[in-house]
Amino acid sequence: MKTTVKVAIIQPKPYPQFDDPRNVGHALLLLERCKRKNLDIICFPEYFPWNGEEEIAAQARALKTYIIAGIVEVSGDNLYNTATLFGRDGRILGRQRKKSVGALERHSFGITPGKGPYEVFYTDFGKIGMPVCIDFWGQPQAGQELTDRGADIIFNIGIFPILRGHWRTACLVRAFENFIPIVGVNTADFNCLIGSRRYHQYGGHSMIIEPPRLLDKDHFRRWLKSLDNIEDWIKVELDETEQVYFGEVDINAGRRFRRDFWQRFGFQR
Repeated sequence: MKTTVKVAIIQPKPYPQFDDPRNVGHALLLLERCKRKNLDIICFPEYFPWNGEEEIAAQARALKTYIIAGIVEVSGDNLYNTATLFGRDGRILGRQRKKSVGALERHSFGITPGKGPYEVFYTDFGKIGMPVCIDFWGQPQAGQELTDRGADIIFNIGIFPILRGHWRTACLVRAFENFIPIVGVNTADFNCLIGSRRYHQYGGHSMIIEPPRLLDKDHFRRWLKSLDNIEDWIKVELDETEQVYFGEVDINAGRRFRRDFWQRFGFQR
């Protein structure tokens, strides 16, 4: 089983209307930059590209990689804001529906809150969780549930008309209390159009957070004695512009030392 995961963060600047079909074409152009990178997984932000499942599936097959996309799922008369996972063969492996749906989403987009547990999805490099936006950083349940279900890494897709700064702090807390790496993906900075009103979306600052890469129990004990703050767990933080970032995330430290970490702090898990 892999100890590191090769990821691509796609931080796009969407067209002003969330459901603009041109966002699908824009997503495909950004995926062109991922060719020949031998990636394990690519992650888009919340509500991007909104639709385009067939096109994203074809790119997952072509790139031989997993892709997480912000897709609005149609189920009967309901619409759900989801993180949708495509496999290396292009099949949809699962969806995580957003549960904490805000008033703007409900009234302007007709989004229905999701129900049920936070799911862990199996990949060939490990188990992943995909809680959407405030479901993860706004309360501790998703991180705890996913970690206890065996997640190796959590992808948190989001979009921010407010509270982007809190996202960073809260994700650090979630990483600490669960001793788990987190990849947070936002759009670039842009102004969106909802009905006749314009809203500023505070873009950027997509990030990779991970516990330190520890070699053995002695290394773990030495590191723990010197622990003063966890700012250095933020390995990557992007600016506010559109970009595609390639990086690696260590998922081994959590597997090996999570229980020891909890025991040292007295976490009852």
